[in-house]
Amino acid sequence: MRQEYVKLSDYLPLDTPFTLMIDPTNICNFKCSFCPTGDSELLATVNRPKGMMDYALYTKIIDDLTQFPKKVRSLRLFKDGEPFAHKRMIDMIKYAKEKNIADEIYIISNASLINKEMANKVLDADLDRLRISVEHVTSEKYKVITRTYSDYDKIVANVKYLYEEKKRRGHPLWVNPKIVNTGLSKEELQKFHDDFGPISDELTVETLMGWSNALDRDFTLGSNPETGIDSKAKLENIEVCPEPFKGMAINFDGTVSVCCVDWSHGTLVGDTNKESVKEIWNGPRMTAFRMHHLRKERHKIPACAECQYLKGHKELSHLDDKADQLIVKYQEQQHGLSL
Repeated sequence: MRQEYVKLSDYLPLDTPFTLMIDPTNICNFKCSFCPTGDSELLATVNRPKGMMDYALYTKIIDDLTQFPKKVRSLRLFKDGEPFAHKRMIDMIKYAKEKNIADEIYIISNASLINKEMANKVLDADLDRLRISVEHVTSEKYKVITRTYSDYDKIVANVKYLYEEKKRRGHPLWVNPKIVNTGLSKEELQKFHDDFGPISDELTVETLMGWSNALDRDFTLGSNPETGIDSKAKLENIEVCPEPFKGMAINFDGTVSVCCVDWSHGTLVGDTNKESVKEIWNGPRMTAFRMHHLRKERHKIPACAECQYLKGHKELSHLDDKADQLIVKYQEQQHGLSL
């Protein structure tokens, strides 16, 4: 169950975001060495707040999505933290399903909290897609990467139960374990395939990612990747990031970042506590952000200036060669909205 990739420029401007990310919490029980959330000292330098999304705010955001003319293609209930650390995660899935505002509801989780009871609740709630972040293939190496957790066998057991139960029920949940290649040996990669291949619908090996604010810290751990997070997408010196044109990311406190890799809250364009999601999507701050990119001025946005993530997008998302035409289209859109 994968969303079909399309040539993004053919669809712009979008009247409805393709993707919308909502972060239930930016708290995680892991402190992975390649993840900003795992570095408390780094987060302190940008004064990033920490907490859980209020459930009333969450339902308000979901209700806001009914104002768009179409359904969001992918509603992603994750960003900076571990989604299942939120005590109302299942209620969140159910509420979004009841409102029918997205083609799919998608979660990324480290699976440490998805025991048998939680797995059954996930299936009962009709989650569409679950990507499991597998951090290594032994308990010893798990502790090295996560700096908090050391029970690899439990991760395998949790995924195994979920997968086998969904098969028993004939449930369509798509289970996709993925591992970030932090220098894995050929034997370790084979173990990942051997352990998770029989209990998955899809396996993925990802490249270490540079994130935004790439000069603040080397999130690639010195690996100097030649591809983006998707190892099939070669890093290229593109100037126009596709993220602000296809979706947004709502932080746990209701503030809205332009994209999923804005760990520093350095790209804020609105606040769902005060505005509707649609108002923010079509609003002046989001438009100004898009224009900076279309005018090849992303260097004026500190979070974007040296971001590696934008360089690793698939070719179908590239917008550099359409920038001039898109400037005109977005100006016309804003004129039409102001009438």
